[in-house]
Amino acid sequence: MARQRLLGSVLARIGAQVLRNYRSSFVHGTRLEYVSYSSPRNLMQAPPIVVMHDLNLSLESWRQVAVNLSQEGLRQVITVDARNHGLSPYVTGHSPMHLAADVEALMSHQSLNKIVALGHGMGGRAMMTLALTQPQLVERVILVDITLAPVPSNFYLTRQVFEMMLQVAPSIPPNLSLSEGRTFILPLFQDVVHDASELRRIIYNLRKMQDNTFGWAVNPQAVLSSWGDMMINYEATLGGLRPYMGEVLLIAGSQSEFVTTTSIAVMQRYFPNTVVQILDAGHCVYEDQPEQFVELVVQFTQTCLVC
Repeated sequence: MARQRLLGSVLARIGAQVLRNYRSSFVHGTRLEYVSYSSPRNLMQAPPIVVMHDLNLSLESWRQVAVNLSQEGLRQVITVDARNHGLSPYVTGHSPMHLAADVEALMSHQSLNKIVALGHGMGGRAMMTLALTQPQLVERVILVDITLAPVPSNFYLTRQVFEMMLQVAPSIPPNLSLSEGRTFILPLFQDVVHDASELRRIIYNLRKMQDNTFGWAVNPQAVLSSWGDMMINYEATLGGLRPYMGEVLLIAGSQSEFVTTTSIAVMQRYFPNTVVQILDAGHCVYEDQPEQFVELVVQFTQTCLVC
């Protein structure tokens, strides 16, 4: 018995050291652009739902769902532009650790002790990292069509697409308007992105800068710099971390290949209290089935564990 207690104590110290070493690799968080949604029915003492979007999107893609969540549920909702996206700063580093540190910085700025961490795709990996490294900050986790497994090979946002973004923007004649610039680049991306809606997501991220050059509403160089950790080898970045024991809701799309039987089994090792709900949708589940999505999230967050 004494030997078992000693072994448990040693393992606990090892686990704590791993966690300290992991946290030491965090950078200071970047101040994120955010929008808050609330209604009179919200329980303001309950941790809010903080939402981080997927790669190549922004907080604007969550606007209507966030409104509905705040009006139909009991929680305030805060949507953020991830670093290197939308109106948040363009900075070096775009790993899940960087993004998790940014959420922690937001919480500090807003004086939030806990949140419901909701993330889609890239944002989901940020929230998983936050929950595993700082579990005391996360009341619950909601993941939208993402697990720890590598991104499916047929996902339209390939490394090639972001490399093309870097090459294409400087080639657009500066005398063109924004709409003309988008028309100019359309045939270039049509060769590699064949789905019309996915192609539209890329084209409409083109921006006209103040000096009349063209750029993007996402920072391709930063995304590429952390491609392996974010898209391919995410699970490897979590080595040695203890499981998150809080409640987790994984909402997947039946038409997407992001969530599989195999990837759910891996999820259970890190998030043993995961419940999976599958809706008739693609990767952007909240856009394809907004009413069902809101209903699931409202039901999952209707009780406050810390109030």
